[in-house]
Amino acid sequence: MKAYVDQRAGMAAEGWSAAWTFDLEHWGTCGQGPDDATALADLGVRCGLGTMAVEAGELQIAERVDRARSGDETVFARDRVPASEAEREATLAILEHARSRTLELVRAAPPSVLAHRDPDRVLPPYAWWHTVGQLALHIADTESRYYLPMLGLPSRDRASDLVTELEESGEHVRRVVSQMALHLESSSDRNGSWTSTKLLRRLAWHERGELEVLDRLVAHAPVERPG
Repeated sequence: MKAYVDQRAGMAAEGWSAAWTFDLEHWGTCGQGPDDATALADLGVRCGLGTMAVEAGELQIAERVDRARSGDETVFARDRVPASEAEREATLAILEHARSRTLELVRAAPPSVLAHRDPDRVLPPYAWWHTVGQLALHIADTESRYYLPMLGLPSRDRASDLVTELEESGEHVRRVVSQMALHLESSSDRNGSWTSTKLLRRLAWHERGELEVLDRLVAHAPVERPG
Protein backbone atom coordinates (compact mmCIF):
# COMPACT_ATOMS: atom_id res chain seq x y z
CA MET A 1 0.00 0.00 0.00
CA LYS A 2 1.26 3.48 -0.86
CA ALA A 3 1.40 6.26 1.73
CA TYR A 4 1.46 10.01 1.13
CA VAL A 5 2.93 12.20 3.86
CA ASP A 6 1.81 15.78 4.48
CA GLN A 7 4.58 17.13 6.70
CA ARG A 8 3.62 19.74 9.29
CA ALA A 9 -0.02 19.49 8.19
CA GLY A 10 -1.15 20.68 11.62
CA MET A 11 -4.62 19.12 11.55
CA ALA A 12 -5.00 17.36 14.90
CA ALA A 13 -2.39 19.57 16.54
CA GLU A 14 -0.14 22.38 15.41
CA GLY A 15 2.90 21.14 13.52
CA TRP A 16 1.79 17.50 13.33
CA SER A 17 2.30 15.36 10.23
CA ALA A 18 -0.46 13.51 8.38
CA ALA A 19 -0.11 10.29 6.39
CA TRP A 20 -2.74 9.38 3.81
CA THR A 21 -3.54 6.47 1.55
CA PHE A 22 -5.47 6.66 -1.72
CA ASP A 23 -6.21 2.94 -1.57
CA LEU A 24 -9.92 2.58 -2.34
CA GLU A 25 -10.44 -0.04 0.37
CA HIS A 26 -9.22 2.51 2.93
CA TRP A 27 -10.47 5.65 1.18
CA GLY A 28 -10.29 8.74 3.38
CA THR A 29 -8.03 7.11 5.96
CA CYS A 30 -5.45 9.40 7.55
CA GLY A 31 -2.86 8.78 10.24
CA GLN A 32 -1.56 11.67 12.32
CA GLY A 33 1.26 12.26 14.78
CA PRO A 34 3.88 14.74 15.95
CA ASP A 35 6.29 13.49 13.27
CA ASP A 36 6.25 11.52 10.04
CA ALA A 37 7.08 8.17 11.63
CA THR A 38 4.26 8.45 14.17
CA ALA A 39 1.78 9.50 11.50
CA LEU A 40 2.78 6.55 9.32
CA ALA A 41 2.48 4.15 12.25
CA ASP A 42 -1.01 5.52 12.96
CA LEU A 43 -1.96 5.06 9.31
CA GLY A 44 -0.68 1.49 9.43
CA VAL A 45 -2.86 0.71 12.46
CA ARG A 46 -5.93 2.33 10.88
CA CYS A 47 -5.44 0.23 7.74
CA GLY A 48 -5.00 -2.98 9.74
CA LEU A 49 -1.28 -3.30 8.94
CA GLY A 50 0.15 -2.52 12.37
CA THR A 51 2.60 0.08 13.62
CA MET A 52 5.59 -1.44 11.78
CA ALA A 53 4.00 -1.45 8.33
CA VAL A 54 6.70 0.78 6.82
CA GLU A 55 9.52 -1.33 8.20
CA ALA A 56 7.79 -4.49 6.98
CA GLY A 57 7.40 -3.05 3.49
CA GLU A 58 3.60 -3.22 3.62
CA LEU A 59 3.36 0.57 3.55
CA GLN A 60 5.56 2.38 1.03
CA ILE A 61 6.05 6.15 1.01
CA ALA A 62 5.06 7.35 -2.46
CA GLU A 63 5.25 11.10 -1.88
CA ARG A 64 5.94 13.76 0.72
CA VAL A 65 4.84 17.39 0.72
CA ASP A 66 6.05 19.98 3.19
CA ARG A 67 3.76 22.88 4.02
CA ALA A 68 6.70 24.87 5.28
CA ARG A 69 7.87 25.03 1.65
CA SER A 70 4.69 24.71 -0.40
CA GLY A 71 2.27 26.66 1.81
CA ASP A 72 -1.02 25.76 3.46
CA GLU A 73 -3.53 23.48 1.71
CA THR A 74 -1.14 21.88 -0.73
CA VAL A 75 -1.85 18.83 -2.86
CA PHE A 76 -0.06 15.61 -3.67
CA ALA A 77 0.69 14.84 -7.31
CA ARG A 78 -1.77 11.96 -6.82
CA ASP A 79 -4.49 14.53 -6.03
CA ARG A 80 -4.11 15.92 -9.55
CA VAL A 81 -5.24 12.63 -11.06
CA PRO A 82 -8.97 13.04 -11.85
CA ALA A 83 -11.15 11.32 -9.30
CA SER A 84 -12.85 8.08 -10.26
CA GLU A 85 -16.52 7.24 -10.00
CA ALA A 86 -15.56 4.59 -7.47
CA GLU A 87 -13.90 7.24 -5.28
CA ARG A 88 -16.98 9.44 -5.57
CA GLU A 89 -19.27 6.55 -4.59
CA ALA A 90 -17.04 5.58 -1.68
CA THR A 91 -17.11 9.17 -0.43
CA LEU A 92 -20.89 9.41 -0.68
CA ALA A 93 -21.35 6.15 1.23
CA ILE A 94 -18.96 7.28 3.96
CA LEU A 95 -20.67 10.66 4.27
CA GLU A 96 -24.13 9.13 4.59
CA HIS A 97 -23.06 6.62 7.21
CA ALA A 98 -21.09 9.17 9.25
CA ARG A 99 -23.90 11.75 9.20
CA SER A 100 -26.36 9.16 10.42
CA ARG A 101 -24.15 8.53 13.45
CA THR A 102 -23.55 12.23 14.13
CA LEU A 103 -27.27 12.92 14.04
CA GLU A 104 -27.95 9.96 16.31
CA LEU A 105 -25.58 11.39 18.92
CA VAL A 106 -26.83 14.96 18.67
CA ARG A 107 -30.54 14.11 18.70
CA ALA A 108 -30.08 12.02 21.85
CA ALA A 109 -27.95 14.59 23.67
CA PRO A 110 -29.62 16.81 26.30
CA PRO A 111 -28.39 20.43 26.59
CA SER A 112 -25.93 19.51 29.35
CA VAL A 113 -24.22 17.00 27.04
CA LEU A 114 -24.15 19.39 24.08
CA ALA A 115 -22.45 21.94 26.34
CA HIS A 116 -19.87 19.46 27.66
CA ARG A 117 -16.18 20.08 26.98
CA ASP A 118 -13.12 18.13 28.00
CA PRO A 119 -10.62 20.55 29.56
CA ASP A 120 -7.77 18.14 28.83
CA ARG A 121 -8.45 17.93 25.07
CA VAL A 122 -5.71 19.72 23.15
CA LEU A 123 -6.79 21.67 20.07
CA PRO A 124 -4.93 23.91 17.61
CA PRO A 125 -4.91 27.59 18.68
CA TYR A 126 -7.44 28.56 16.01
CA ALA A 127 -10.00 25.92 16.99
CA TRP A 128 -13.26 27.06 18.62
CA TRP A 129 -15.06 23.68 18.62
CA HIS A 130 -14.58 22.74 22.27
CA THR A 131 -18.02 21.42 23.27
CA VAL A 132 -20.05 18.55 21.87
CA GLY A 133 -22.42 20.93 20.13
CA GLN A 134 -19.61 23.09 18.76
CA LEU A 135 -17.81 20.05 17.38
CA ALA A 136 -20.95 18.87 15.59
CA LEU A 137 -21.41 22.35 14.11
CA HIS A 138 -17.75 22.40 13.06
CA ILE A 139 -18.37 19.28 10.98
CA ALA A 140 -21.07 21.07 8.96
CA ASP A 141 -19.10 24.32 8.79
CA THR A 142 -16.10 22.49 7.38
CA GLU A 143 -17.92 20.59 4.66
CA SER A 144 -20.35 23.30 3.51
CA ARG A 145 -18.44 26.51 4.16
CA TYR A 146 -14.80 25.48 3.85
CA TYR A 147 -14.19 22.44 1.66
CA LEU A 148 -16.75 23.08 -1.09
CA PRO A 149 -15.98 26.79 -1.67
CA MET A 150 -12.25 26.02 -1.88
CA LEU A 151 -12.98 24.28 -5.17
CA GLY A 152 -15.49 26.89 -6.36
CA LEU A 153 -18.48 24.74 -5.43
CA PRO A 154 -21.60 26.23 -3.81
CA SER A 155 -21.60 26.80 -0.06
CA ARG A 156 -24.68 27.37 2.07
CA ASP A 157 -25.70 29.46 5.09
CA ARG A 158 -26.16 27.89 8.50
CA ALA A 159 -29.58 26.70 9.54
CA SER A 160 -31.15 28.03 12.71
CA ASP A 161 -30.65 24.91 14.84
CA LEU A 162 -28.00 22.21 15.04
CA VAL A 163 -30.04 19.18 13.96
CA THR A 164 -31.47 20.99 10.94
CA GLU A 165 -28.01 22.25 10.06
CA LEU A 166 -26.56 18.74 10.13
CA GLU A 167 -29.44 17.36 8.06
CA GLU A 168 -29.40 20.12 5.45
CA SER A 169 -25.62 20.38 5.22
CA GLY A 170 -25.28 16.64 4.71
CA GLU A 171 -27.90 16.67 1.96
CA HIS A 172 -26.28 19.69 0.30
CA VAL A 173 -22.79 18.20 0.27
CA ARG A 174 -23.92 14.82 -1.04
CA ARG A 175 -25.91 16.51 -3.81
CA VAL A 176 -22.99 18.73 -4.86
CA VAL A 177 -20.52 15.84 -4.76
CA SER A 178 -22.81 13.59 -6.80
CA GLN A 179 -23.00 16.23 -9.55
CA MET A 180 -19.51 17.75 -9.61
CA ALA A 181 -16.95 17.15 -12.35
CA LEU A 182 -14.21 14.75 -11.34
CA HIS A 183 -11.33 16.75 -12.82
CA LEU A 184 -11.75 20.12 -11.06
CA GLU A 185 -8.69 22.07 -9.94
CA SER A 186 -8.35 25.38 -8.12
CA SER A 187 -5.28 27.21 -6.84
CA SER A 188 -4.77 30.61 -5.26
CA ASP A 189 -2.42 32.29 -2.82
CA ARG A 190 -5.28 32.65 -0.34
CA ASN A 191 -6.87 29.20 -0.51
CA GLY A 192 -3.99 26.98 -1.59
CA SER A 193 -4.56 24.13 -4.04
CA TRP A 194 -7.60 21.90 -4.32
CA THR A 195 -8.77 19.23 -6.75
CA SER A 196 -11.78 16.95 -7.01
CA THR A 197 -9.71 14.07 -5.65
CA LYS A 198 -8.46 16.08 -2.69
CA LEU A 199 -11.99 17.22 -1.88
CA LEU A 200 -13.30 13.65 -1.91
CA ARG A 201 -10.55 12.26 0.32
CA ARG A 202 -10.88 15.13 2.79
CA LEU A 203 -14.65 14.76 2.96
CA ALA A 204 -14.31 10.98 3.41
CA TRP A 205 -11.89 11.56 6.28
CA HIS A 206 -13.16 14.57 8.22
CA GLU A 207 -16.45 13.60 9.80
CA ARG A 208 -15.30 10.07 10.56
CA GLY A 209 -12.26 11.51 12.35
CA GLU A 210 -14.32 13.99 14.32
CA LEU A 211 -16.80 11.24 15.25
CA GLU A 212 -14.04 9.48 17.17
CA VAL A 213 -13.80 12.57 19.37
CA LEU A 214 -17.56 13.19 19.44
CA ASP A 215 -18.29 9.65 20.61
CA ARG A 216 -15.71 10.00 23.37
CA LEU A 217 -16.97 13.40 24.53
CA VAL A 218 -20.57 12.19 24.68
CA ALA A 219 -19.61 9.01 26.52
CA HIS A 220 -17.81 10.99 29.25
CA ALA A 221 -20.24 13.89 29.53
CA PRO A 222 -22.01 14.17 32.90
CA VAL A 223 -25.75 13.85 32.52
CA GLU A 224 -27.95 16.06 34.66
CA ARG A 225 -30.49 14.05 36.63
CA PRO A 226 -33.99 15.52 37.07
CA GLY A 227 -34.91 16.62 40.59
